Amino acid sequence: VVERFEKDPHLQEHWIKRVIAYAIDSIIVGVATSLLLIVALFPIFITNPDAFFNLVSFPFAMGLLYVLYFTFTESFRGATIGKGLLDLKVTTKTGENPSFEKAFIRNISKIHWVLLLLDLIGGVITSRDLHQKYSDRIANTTVTSITDSVKT
Repeated sequence: VVERFEKDPHLQEHWIKRVIAYAIDSIIVGVATSLLLIVALFPIFITNPDAFFNLVSFPFAMGLLYVLYFTFTESFRGATIGKGLLDLKVTTKTGENPSFEKAFIRNISKIHWVLLLLDLIGGVITSRDLHQKYSDRIANTTVTSITDSVKT
């Protein structure tokens, strides 16, 4: 697997784009989570500003928003904002946008970073298609480059 990554510049570019897209989407979800928690916890925040970035509430809220954001955007548009900016698209193996259920399955691991890491490692170790996470195999989805699909 490592040799294939080292030898395939297209695969390297694909995963670099996915990481950058994820970083863009993380900023969006982080800002949205912060704003929602400020509104929801405003009375507590005024009396105790340290309570805002509570070790329990912020990661839980952000994980929940990750799953919702990725599921809705990928099922309706085929891409998140980050993926769209980098010309990436989530599709089923037949080239369609994933259904809400398929998008949910492929994104449930984003509820916590440890689950996402295991999802990525599981996909790389067990899949022949190194464009997929493990949950992509279960949902029968993949991430493709829009520019590659236009060429073919």
